Amino acid sequence: MRRVGHARGHRAGRLSPVKRRLPAAAPAHRPFVRRALAAGAGLVVLGVTAGCQANNPVQTNVPYQPADGVSADVGELAVRDLVLVGDGTGPAVVSGNAINTGTESMTVQIAAQPSATADPSAAPQGGSELQLGPREQVDLATKGLQLTGVTSKPGMLVPVSLSSSTGGTTIVSVPLLPAVDHYATVTPAPTSS
Repeated sequence: MRRVGHARGHRAGRLSPVKRRLPAAAPAHRPFVRRALAAGAGLVVLGVTAGCQANNPVQTNVPYQPADGVSADVGELAVRDLVLVGDGTGPAVVSGNAINTGTESMTVQIAAQPSATADPSAAPQGGSELQLGPREQVDLATKGLQLTGVTSKPGMLVPVSLSSSTGGTTIVSVPLLPAVDHYATVTPAPTSS
């Protein structure tokens, strides 16, 4: 069988040699255009990645309380990591730190409130009181302070009034925690019988 259109001995697909052309010298404005495009692309990338930071702040700049308890300030009284320890059937022990940041002695009163919206000036029931000297810090758990009338279950928030003789009164929602783990040693002071 004979192939049509091909001569014998002729190789198909072979091209004749072509003289290679060298590219013409680039005009003088091309390097400027390349630099401008590279700078523009860099600005776009910078703008896109910087936009993420604007919408998502650095987490270490967000204030939070790294403790189980709550903090409150009443005038020159600073209370930190305030929790109540109990089971909701008896007295709840007050745990946390109280700091007198002032230069005068003060009387601190801590008492449970019937509700978080109660009048802070109303007389609280079943509270505890302690004296703080100037610039004194006290671990409240070691003072045996107790609140009676706390019937909430552990895990609930209990409205507590904090009063300072030099700074007024405020109500804070304090967590009631069971006496387990590192609160196992926080127990009510023994009562005399």
